[in-house]
Formats: sequence, structure tokens, C-alpha cells
Amino acid sequence: MIGRYLEDFKIGEEFITPQRTIHLHDITQFCNLTWFNLSIFYDENYIKENTVWKNYVVPGPFLIALALGLYLKLGLYEKTIIALLGIENMNFKNPLIAGETMKTIVKVLNIRKSTKNPDRGIIHLQFIVKKSDNTFVMSFEMYHLLKCRGHNK
Repeated sequence: MIGRYLEDFKIGEEFITPQRTIHLHDITQFCNLTWFNLSIFYDENYIKENTVWKNYVVPGPFLIALALGLYLKLGLYEKTIIALLGIENMNFKNPLIAGETMKTIVKVLNIRKSTKNPDRGIIHLQFIVKKSDNTFVMSFEMYHLLKCRGHNK
């Protein structure tokens, strides 16, 4: 399967990803892999006695990876993505707690063909992460470099 080329996207187009429940073992694996070894993620007594949420929360960087992963699961970039160019405008409002379910709404903000390389262009996306009850969790924007149609190499 080949994903979409730059020209196949439209400004204003929105995609809603499948949902995913994040379990404590997901948080633990992420924290182990990335050395997020803080009490806020590992020490149950500390969490219950000293944090605002009184429960295990999903680390912000993990939310970004999960949101992008759910978007990639749609197959839109299969064999058409070249690179991630940037992430900006991150805003966190509500936590995602272990056991809660998330989804991502992705909106195409802008599309621009490269003036130097006609075989590629930049897509600017907004990612909005919500809980299954539509509570806003976070948002951020990403820029990806994509192949243009007719340039398959």
C-alpha cells in the first residue's frame, strides 16, 4: 500500500484516529526506555500523597509519540514520508491517566511544495489529543516533508 502524496492532502482536511487505552505497563515501558525515572511516574505512595492527580499520568513526550503513532496507523504516510521537520506550539491542559482512552484529531493547516526540489513538499498539521469523552488533553503542530506524486524514489 502506498500512502498519500503531498498533492493528495487538502488544507482544512481532518482525520480522526482510532482510539487507544493507555495502561500502566505502557507508561512503565516508556519511562524505562527513556530514563524518565522520576517519582511522579514510579512511586505509587508519592503519587497518591504528593501529586495533583493522585494517579499515574502519561508523560507529555509519550503523548506526542502516541498521537503521532495513531495518525501513522491510518497509513497516510506509507512510503511517502521523507522526514519530520519540526514540532511547535505544544499546549498541555489535562492529564491522561493510566487506564484512560485517547484519540487524536489531525487537521491539515498548510501545504507547500518545495521551490528547490519539485519531488517533495511540506505539510503542516495540527494534532489535538482528546480523551474518549472528548476532554481536551493537549495539542501541538508538526511539519513533515512528503514526496510529491510522480517522484517515487
